[in-house]
Amino acid sequence: MERGLILGGSVAGLLAARVLSDHASEVVIVERDDLSGGTATRRGVPQGDQVHGLLARGLEQIETLFPGITQEMFDDGAEVADPGVDCHWYVDGMRKPPSGIGQGVACTRPFLEWHLRRRLTALDGVRVVRGRAEGLTTGAGRVNGVVLSGAGKEGGQLSGDLVVDCTGRSTRIDGWLTAIGHDAPPQRKVNVDLGYASRFYARAPDERLGGARAVISITEDLDRARGAVAFPVEGGRWLVTVGGYHRDRPSSEPADYASRLEDDPCIALRQFAHRNDMLSDVTTYRYPSSVRRDFDRCRRLPGGLVGAGDSVASFNPIYGQGMTSAALHSATLGAYLGSGASPHEPAGKYFRRLRPVINSVWTLSTSADFRLSHVTGDRPRGLWIAHRVNDLYTRATLRDADLHGLFLRVLNLQERPQMMARPDNLVRAHLASRRPAPAVS
Repeated sequence: MERGLILGGSVAGLLAARVLSDHASEVVIVERDDLSGGTATRRGVPQGDQVHGLLARGLEQIETLFPGITQEMFDDGAEVADPGVDCHWYVDGMRKPPSGIGQGVACTRPFLEWHLRRRLTALDGVRVVRGRAEGLTTGAGRVNGVVLSGAGKEGGQLSGDLVVDCTGRSTRIDGWLTAIGHDAPPQRKVNVDLGYASRFYARAPDERLGGARAVISITEDLDRARGAVAFPVEGGRWLVTVGGYHRDRPSSEPADYASRLEDDPCIALRQFAHRNDMLSDVTTYRYPSSVRRDFDRCRRLPGGLVGAGDSVASFNPIYGQGMTSAALHSATLGAYLGSGASPHEPAGKYFRRLRPVINSVWTLSTSADFRLSHVTGDRPRGLWIAHRVNDLYTRATLRDADLHGLFLRVLNLQERPQMMARPDNLVRAHLASRRPAPAVS
């Protein structure tokens, strides 16, 4: 193809653009934010100062697209470690046994985006146009470009052989499709009403938290489910986040933030309630609902248009699977185009390829969400069984390192969730769950 258009310059857009660069003479990224600020948080990503998880599977895919980028990020201050060993996982103050799953990276989202953008724009034929996509243009029975507004617009529209919507949760793809005579895709929604609050602290070289390079702590009180994490990030900093749901969402008040850390059952996290080396104010973010657009169920799609990332499916960020899902979407797009599919044809085959990728994450996250009484929306099938399996593994993974490794590989999208329901694993989990629980630490 001559030109591919990527709408949105976030993680999903950058990875899709890299894939498209193997199939198009020119790739243009349309982004409304000014990207000249390096690693600064962008207006279009208000959650940029919050903890983000790049899971092991996502890092593998990114390394495939940008060989050597893991080392580059490490050289610039990111922490590279095994999340199953170097990150200590706690449930109600009890630590799960370590189990290695491979290499992971801890950094801020703006830092990751900057590295991806720097590598991407160094490629021949890739450029960024600052502007906002306002709609689709059509011709010859297909989408052939976008209407632009804002700085950097090129005559009000930009043409392309393939348009990839990576504008995220705020996508206006539904209205764009109806405006050109097509139906919007069916939607599924799960209202989770999650909130979290974060703050940066100074981190001394080689500083550890109870021997850990990172800490994740969750509580199993379903009437007041809370979580807290501390990750090492670039610039010699700790990024510490607390989270809660519905009426228990954290505020930006320092006293509320500190009290949540003080109350956390994980002793290693409590120190941040009293430290005076904070480097930022408390910032908050609210995530109202997970949304999935089932493009694969559309009876008629226009040619020349696909989607990737949160514009297709966004998930509860507490599980840290968003950026890794975007990486897997890019891999699916690459496989679709590599199969010889024309960018001009309706992309039903692409969305059918994408469906199992989305299904795994959607089922895993929404099944866990529906354990909370306030959550409403489209309930997945087999919820009762999923909850029993989840409860079993919560107990078993505190006692069995191999089962904790399996859980982590599923969470990191390295294994399919069905592995946890395999009879031999269920038997092992049942036996493990009956052993004495570890001590609170």
